[in-house]
Amino acid sequence: MEQGSSDCVQLAAACVVLSQSREVEALIKKAVGAKDFPTALALMKAGKLDGNIGDSVHDLLIDTIQNESIQVWSGFIHHAHEDYALTVNEYHGVYWVHALEFDPVGYFLDEDSAVAFARSNWENVYEDGEEPDDDDESTDDDGELRCPFCQTTENCDHFLLMVDRTFRTAEGGPIYETFNSKWSDRSADQSEDEEFNERDAFEELLEEVECLADEQIGSSQSSAPGMSSAYISFFCSSKKRTQSAIKKFNKP
Repeated sequence: MEQGSSDCVQLAAACVVLSQSREVEALIKKAVGAKDFPTALALMKAGKLDGNIGDSVHDLLIDTIQNESIQVWSGFIHHAHEDYALTVNEYHGVYWVHALEFDPVGYFLDEDSAVAFARSNWENVYEDGEEPDDDDESTDDDGELRCPFCQTTENCDHFLLMVDRTFRTAEGGPIYETFNSKWSDRSADQSEDEEFNERDAFEELLEEVECLADEQIGSSQSSAPGMSSAYISFFCSSKKRTQSAIKKFNKP
């Protein structure tokens, strides 16, 4: 699993929680043997899986978490032609998100964070009893993003910004450098604030762009092997409005 959000942790960090379970302790002891068990448990409590013993614990827990977890939340990712199952699963206080057709992104240490990630990482997520948003024509048959105003799949005068919401970085558009600079400054300024919520702060910056744009389109795609990302793209209805938005956002 790859780490995909600030609320998401790698397995080593999740082991601090897992080490508090007697059932997990028994599993580790049986796997590594009584001689190496104290070392394995100490590594888990420290949040480190170093050396051969750490590798053994890592491989064991990867498989066990995937196979022995219980489902605590379920929903669907709505697509034009097919909906994909989406679940949050729990194993002794550690949570992870499974989405059909997408690779897992990491572990969470509380259920609320895992569910919040599941609902925000993909566009048009819904639960049983809810209705998905109506399909639009924002993508073509090959899944390429199209401008909602001129229907092109290339860069156009309406295009303002594309952002990877999962990894919190802008990747395209005339204001992407300014966006990344503003985000870097904000996150650096708040790095020592224990109450700083990175996800909320990033969404607030996105809202500034949303106020300048006329349309926004969400999409999901694999960003690299073993990773998946949720993207959001912003468009203005005319070249004049795009230029105005650029000027306002780039203003110090």
